[in-house]
Amino acid sequence: MSYLIGTDIGTLSTKSILATTEGNVLAHSAIDYEIITPKPLWADFPMENPLNAVYGTIKNVIKNAKVDPKDIVGACISGLYIGSGIPVDKNMKIIRPAIPWLDKRAIGECQWIETTVGAEKIAEITGNCIDTYWGFTKMEWLRFNEPKNWEKINQLVTANAYAIWTLTDEISLDYSSAGNYGGIFDIHKYTYAEPLMEELKIPRSFFPEKIIKSSDIVGEITAEGEKLCGLKKGTPISAGGIDAPVEALSVGTLEIGEHTATLGTSMCWNIVQDRNAAKIDPSLINYPYVANDENSIYSFGGATTAAGIITWFRDNLAQGEVLQAKKQADSSAYKLLDELAAKIPPGSNGLITLPYFMGERTPIWDSYARGTIIGLTLYHTRAHLYRSFLEGVAFSLKDNVEAALAIGVQLDDEMTLIGGGAKSPLWRQIFADITGYKIRYLSQSYGAPLGDVLLAGVGNNIFDYKKIKKWSKIESISEPSPEQQRTYEALFKIYRELYIANKNLYPILSK
Repeated sequence: MSYLIGTDIGTLSTKSILATTEGNVLAHSAIDYEIITPKPLWADFPMENPLNAVYGTIKNVIKNAKVDPKDIVGACISGLYIGSGIPVDKNMKIIRPAIPWLDKRAIGECQWIETTVGAEKIAEITGNCIDTYWGFTKMEWLRFNEPKNWEKINQLVTANAYAIWTLTDEISLDYSSAGNYGGIFDIHKYTYAEPLMEELKIPRSFFPEKIIKSSDIVGEITAEGEKLCGLKKGTPISAGGIDAPVEALSVGTLEIGEHTATLGTSMCWNIVQDRNAAKIDPSLINYPYVANDENSIYSFGGATTAAGIITWFRDNLAQGEVLQAKKQADSSAYKLLDELAAKIPPGSNGLITLPYFMGERTPIWDSYARGTIIGLTLYHTRAHLYRSFLEGVAFSLKDNVEAALAIGVQLDDEMTLIGGGAKSPLWRQIFADITGYKIRYLSQSYGAPLGDVLLAGVGNNIFDYKKIKKWSKIESISEPSPEQQRTYEALFKIYRELYIANKNLYPILSK
């Protein structure tokens, strides 16, 4: 029997799975690590621990599945959006940690880009906006603030590409990663935006000559790579891509109009568009998809904090439920909080939360935005507040959906919801009622590593992308309630007005 391995380098952990070529997962492994936060709203991503986690999880799944490494016919590695890229010198030695997607230090550089190049030109060429989210703004931060390090840079490499290089001695850049850097990629010509890069003073030489598909084989495991991870010398490794679209692929998001929301610490709502007919607007994030890469655009709306604010609530306001859950089998603080929130009517008796606890990405693109709770009275309880948090995240998703519909994006009437937050039946129903879409739920989801398994299989001509449809099994569908939709539609208008009314105060509060 033949096997495939999929590995994803996440922000806080790396996960690997080993599966048959029919998609049956035989083993999985995860290793956690931490990022560095040198200042508030800053983040650095050192590669040493994630690299060891790549090697360790691959070794673990081979051992736990009890398979012969010679029967593993391919592997693929995806990774977090690495922001600036990993700066390396001519010997591939890391110069300093990468500045990842969640870092917001490049506000001044965004202002410089807007003045020097202009938001309209950036949007026209890249299909995207100017924001601290984008890698090219973080590259500018390095150029302006660490000139000595900037002078040493030979390449800027993604996390998954760096891991693949250590195993194969080959450098790569896939389409999704190139597009997600922002200002270096022309979304219309599907190649480097060289004139724009010259204006931004980002050398073209920092990146590989050719951009490749996520399923393309970068190289084969070397003798040294075999020692590092346990895969046999000669095993082909596919390029992978950004983990968010790879995770969307893992649950069958493949055809035009299909859309998926990943509900983790942050939230990514993903849409697949036909490149030749795509509706591109910088209010959303737009770059090539990881399947049918040269013909499909991946557009998404991203909430910086989604389940993250639910975790904040648990840690700060629900210690009673935390202690109670420890005493009960098959329970959790979240389940107990859901039971309380389920007793509260839709709309939380006039309580609304703007879930911008770490600024916000799409569609408002406001690094200064802050979490806002409005409507509190002496009548309200913790249960009201918790339900309001759940509703606030769902309103954030609806805000992105409305932005997509406003520019004419085609959307199916069903949306797939995945991630840790999707385990809550109450939250799934709230999402259905607020967005108006049927919510599909997959209880068994291995996330990006399963998407990587698919990409490895496609890259080795074992099957095509449609194979993923057989691997995606729907457990339940939550139907929207027309009555609750009407209630939430009125509240959504207030939700939007609240941000507009307060947006000028957020920069003052941040000082």
